[in-house]
Amino acid sequence: MAWSIEQQNRLNKEWDIVKQYFPNFEFKYYGSQLCLEGWMYTNQKNAYHLRLYVPQDMPNSVPEVVVTYPYPVKDYSGKALHDYTYSATMHLLSPRDGYPKICTYKSTHWNPNRTFYNVLIKTRIWLEALDGHKSTGQPLDYYLKHQA
Repeated sequence: MAWSIEQQNRLNKEWDIVKQYFPNFEFKYYGSQLCLEGWMYTNQKNAYHLRLYVPQDMPNSVPEVVVTYPYPVKDYSGKALHDYTYSATMHLLSPRDGYPKICTYKSTHWNPNRTFYNVLIKTRIWLEALDGHKSTGQPLDYYLKHQA
């Protein structure tokens, strides 16, 4: 994919922010799809590998985020999260590439001023809620209220 000059400048700014706050992340291409991948560790020391898909119309669309490790990611009862397909109570969208896709922002609440950093912060909060769910069985909605 060819990025416009504006998009290239935006990607450079995004990278400056991400490398400061999420040094375990890096850009990777899968065919023509640019992604941002890396590891996050929760307060319980659980490791999760994430993939953020850079939208082709970046920064106008919400980047999609999936959990690629552990695979499969399981809930409290042992059900694979990608089997939920969509779940408001678990803050999941339809899977992408066989991985569970996290709901970070509603498209109606997205604006081009939001950054990958904002998306990754929401992802980190989601992971903490997932750890809580795995400990208690409460749905993620118990920990995360639907927000903009």
